[in-house]
Amino acid sequence: MKEKLSMIGHIKDTPRVLKKAYDIRDTYMHDFVNAFVTHNFKKVYFLGSGTSHHVALVIRNIFVEILKVEGVACEPTIFTYHEQVNPTGIFQNDEICVIGFSQHGDSISTCDALKRAGELGCYTISVSEQLNSVIEELSDTYCHLVCEEEEIGPETRGYTETIFQFYIQAIEIAHRKGLLDDATYQQMDSDAKALADHMDVIVAESIDWYHANKAEFLEMTKSSIAGYGVNFPTALEARLKFFETFSRPCTGYEMEEQMHGPMRAYNKDNYIFLIASEGEKEFARCQELIPYYKDAFSEHVFVVTCEEGIEITPRDLKFSYRTTDILSPMIYVIPFQVLSALICEDVGIDTKVSPIKKRYVSSHYPSQRHGNVTDSEAK
Repeated sequence: MKEKLSMIGHIKDTPRVLKKAYDIRDTYMHDFVNAFVTHNFKKVYFLGSGTSHHVALVIRNIFVEILKVEGVACEPTIFTYHEQVNPTGIFQNDEICVIGFSQHGDSISTCDALKRAGELGCYTISVSEQLNSVIEELSDTYCHLVCEEEEIGPETRGYTETIFQFYIQAIEIAHRKGLLDDATYQQMDSDAKALADHMDVIVAESIDWYHANKAEFLEMTKSSIAGYGVNFPTALEARLKFFETFSRPCTGYEMEEQMHGPMRAYNKDNYIFLIASEGEKEFARCQELIPYYKDAFSEHVFVVTCEEGIEITPRDLKFSYRTTDILSPMIYVIPFQVLSALICEDVGIDTKVSPIKKRYVSSHYPSQRHGNVTDSEAK
């Protein structure tokens, strides 16, 4: 039997999968793109659980910016039992599209949400890597993820590839609908190709950053991760990776929200990670907060950026490659995936082994791939 790829192995394999997704776009985007081109969707829901929820948050931002639709990303169970999808009656139900993301294709919460969306008369699209899965049967259109199966619970490669794939599809839809002219489309497409071509550098620099700070990281007992704008979801996904693997207390915050409330829990032992991404006003605020955190709370402040204007210390990671703001969640998540993977290897946590010993209640439908209950986490 082939040995499972390790967590860091999946991360290192991300550049290959992104290049593949760029090259074989014609094999996966036809039905999805046609659904958006032939329907006048005015409101789109992006639903997923766990890592897929954070994917949905990022893709929601991409579609709102590029396609100018009203976008909502919420937890599937909130959608199923509490969301009023058309409270003002301003839309026809078939003008509302509901997209369900489940990498393994068997998330109970996402499947139930798609069932409700169909009952309401919304147009439904299911997205998974696993072909012929439960979710595929519940939608009007199916979109296959080409991230390839991830063999362990904490998903990394699939997160990054899903965002990349849906960016490719978003610009294709916008071009066909006349929302992007030829020159802008070509530039945005070139941005994606350049990111795929440079992802190996992003991974390598993230690994180097980990090793340069390894001794300090191994002393970490609690941490916080903050981001803003399109990288607020990145902070949430980074927090989830820590929870899934390293198991020490960690919070994920929108940068300004971190200033409201949690500071009593922060002290000299707290490790504070800041994602300093593009954004004129927020970036300036981040520059103000970095020295404040160091002075008021902890010396363990780590900045991840590719922007100019921040004084970089040995604790920080400044990428040598810079992408566009809308694509940046794909690079800023990598250091936290790497940190989660390598720190576990160094403290003796095997991320290939699920920590859950009793599985008589699951968040997934029974799957032939994983036996009676999937071994993956709730995504």
